[in-house]
Amino acid sequence: MADIQHSLGTLEGRPGNLFFTYDQQAFSQNKYYTAGKLVTWSIMHNGPGLRCLNSELFQLMCGHTPELSEFNTELIPEPEVQEKLSKLQKCNTEADFNEIKSNLGDWISECGVPSIFSSTFQDVTSVFTQILKHYIYHRVASMVQQFKAGMNSCNLFWEKVATDWHEFLPIFTHTSVRLSRTVFRELFYVKWSAEGSNRREKEEDTMYQWECLLMSIQEGETTDITFEELLTFATGADAIPPLDFPHKCSIEFYDQEEGSCRLPFSSTCALVLYLPRGIAQEDELRDLLTFALKGSLGFGKV
Repeated sequence: MADIQHSLGTLEGRPGNLFFTYDQQAFSQNKYYTAGKLVTWSIMHNGPGLRCLNSELFQLMCGHTPELSEFNTELIPEPEVQEKLSKLQKCNTEADFNEIKSNLGDWISECGVPSIFSSTFQDVTSVFTQILKHYIYHRVASMVQQFKAGMNSCNLFWEKVATDWHEFLPIFTHTSVRLSRTVFRELFYVKWSAEGSNRREKEEDTMYQWECLLMSIQEGETTDITFEELLTFATGADAIPPLDFPHKCSIEFYDQEEGSCRLPFSSTCALVLYLPRGIAQEDELRDLLTFALKGSLGFGKV
């Protein structure tokens, strides 16, 4: 999913608000079809989904008409188009609109609004939304259709998405709520050593600092680590899959050898996070985890 967003060449824009590129070479190479197929495979195998499309674009793809009059034009990838749309959106008088028609009339007409020259100030919102729809959807309609075809190659999956589009919003668009301490904690159970043993006592020390660290993250006192980063480190996913994980994640422990500083590690296949026993200070645990998370090469960090 990260490759589709960043390196396949089918999407562009700000993270969490991506649009389809207008790339005829990518289209001839069926890259949009490949993207659609990969997204479907991700969802069918309980992966996180795409979670990056602009929400208005996604609604248009599903055959709906979103409210576009207050659209944030800064999300548009091309600065020149941003500027032109912004002028229309900020148009307040008939004189302003006449100036826009004079300076941008030909461009607006080429965007599928040939009636621009006979339009009046009362039509400014309609003109704005028509241009916006042209740019983010109609202009790339062939690319969108190829993407849908890729999804439909897997048991007509896009048809299911379009029918229940609202349920799929968190899977295709960046609408997911950020993880909270409570939700994150409930994903894990602790695999303790025998009660009363020296190992158990050291594990309890570590888990006390773990709980302090989670509270610090929740309250914004620790900014080097997020719950999403911890989840990615432990599971390979930066969000809870739509159908949840196949089983609960676990926290297990290891002993630090004398004179060594072994970093926390994980088994993403088994959904296990390994923490060192006997951590007595929150700062120590935070530093170990920060180094392990930030220094990792895995999951898209090259």
